[in-house]
Amino acid sequence: MARRLALGLIVACGCNAKISDAPVDGSNGRPDTSNAIDAPPDTAVLGAWGAPQPVPGAADPALNEDDETLSSTTTEFYFSIVIAGAKDLYVMTRASPTSPWGPKTALTQFNTTGQEESPRLSPDDLTLYFGRDGDIFMATRTAVGQPWGAATAVGQNVNTANYEKWLAVCSGGYFMVSRNGGGQGQDLYEGTLGGPAATVVTSLNSASNEISTFLSADCLTVYFASNRGTQTAIYTSTRATLATPWSTPTAVPAPFDTGSDNEDAWISTDQRIFVFASVRGGATTKDLYISTR
Repeated sequence: MARRLALGLIVACGCNAKISDAPVDGSNGRPDTSNAIDAPPDTAVLGAWGAPQPVPGAADPALNEDDETLSSTTTEFYFSIVIAGAKDLYVMTRASPTSPWGPKTALTQFNTTGQEESPRLSPDDLTLYFGRDGDIFMATRTAVGQPWGAATAVGQNVNTANYEKWLAVCSGGYFMVSRNGGGQGQDLYEGTLGGPAATVVTSLNSASNEISTFLSADCLTVYFASNRGTQTAIYTSTRATLATPWSTPTAVPAPFDTGSDNEDAWISTDQRIFVFASVRGGATTKDLYISTR
């Protein structure tokens, strides 16, 4: 489509930022969620974000890499790459949260001659949602590390005749999706899987594009990208309960506001790892970056 922006994750990096900086529950290898995103982060406790570092394997200066998402086990990293005008899904995996990432591999079972983009995992990591030529598709599996089943289109309260991408789903099936509803480019819509038609989230949208939706597992915090300012930037909003309105969106500050085309935010449940796509450091293409604290 004419306006194609792109935004969602954890990555371990052989440079100075490592996924292992995040507390890990040794019983199952999952990140410790005791400081979950339910409450706003306490900078005095967590400290300042470190300088974003390129993600090895997902920061090729000759390619556009974006649309990243990570599994809660921090052993899978999904993202998109544009090659010769076609956008496809890729994955990098590793044996444990402290192991190096393996090489990127194309998700050939999902990629077509069309455009595959904006992957997002469900909170339990057992469903992968992604965009394909303006519709949202999903695939399921029995456990992390097991093969994905065949991709099928998501229900009609998500997909419409308009262009959808970036479906983010949290607890209870609540979702937010970026949809080109006509007139203003991409806007954010919300609903419940299997429920009534999604409705526009007026409090988060602007006269510009809103994309790159990421929801916390408890559905109380959202990150998205918008070009409502002088460049594409990452915004966030919170709410106290599912029944209360979203707060006025605020731009995510330094070090995530440098360069241009900052989008596709993903944050770990302990709020110590932040991954995003950006054009910075003299680059002319989007690369994936990680920051830790």
